[in-house]
Amino acid sequence: MIKWKCIALFLLFVSVEDVGAQHTKHEIGLSLACGGQIPLVSSGNNSPEFFRKPLIWEIRYQASTDFVQAISIVAQHVTELRNRKALWNDVPNALSGAYDAEINERLSITTLGIEGNRTIVRAGDFRLGVGVGLGYGFGGATANVRRLPGSDVQTVTSCDTWNGFLISSLLRARYSLYISDGLDIGLTGTARIWGFPSISPLTDCQSSYNGPTLRSVIEAGYLIGISVGFK
Repeated sequence: MIKWKCIALFLLFVSVEDVGAQHTKHEIGLSLACGGQIPLVSSGNNSPEFFRKPLIWEIRYQASTDFVQAISIVAQHVTELRNRKALWNDVPNALSGAYDAEINERLSITTLGIEGNRTIVRAGDFRLGVGVGLGYGFGGATANVRRLPGSDVQTVTSCDTWNGFLISSLLRARYSLYISDGLDIGLTGTARIWGFPSISPLTDCQSSYNGPTLRSVIEAGYLIGISVGFK
């Protein structure tokens, strides 16, 4: 059964049957999500909820297409602020010196990658496609720490740059609002499985802050946006 499913998926992507998938050679799309992501897999001692309610911006440029299958260049920025009250240690992993604190911690990463998409359904101005994506990015973490009780706030940033590989599988729907001879403006909605199988600082700083303990996260999520196709 698994063998036949794999064969069917392969044929879906390599078939060149023309379904009249789109009107234009190039397309630029801007999408976003504000929260609403569902963690499926995550690792980290005390940061499993990071990127559950992120702000995500994505810009996509369709670089090549045969009007059924397309390859796009994709840039994405993911950021989230988490608030918590916990013990904080100015020198991580030290045996003494921890104190109660209110912690506002932000983690962000910007990736650049490619995406392959194939249209599987076309009905009038509506089309539906499946795709996969791969990217790599850099980012960082920042923490604003207020000692309790007290009002003084200190701001610390991760001692090294964060990095991670981004993978995604997606189902994208598009509805054209306006079509002319050389222009196609439409709304897009994307459901996807996405995440960072490995995300971490480039080095392990033992004596200074280096961000949350999150080391991997895979989520189910969405993107909504607008795209403009042109010749």
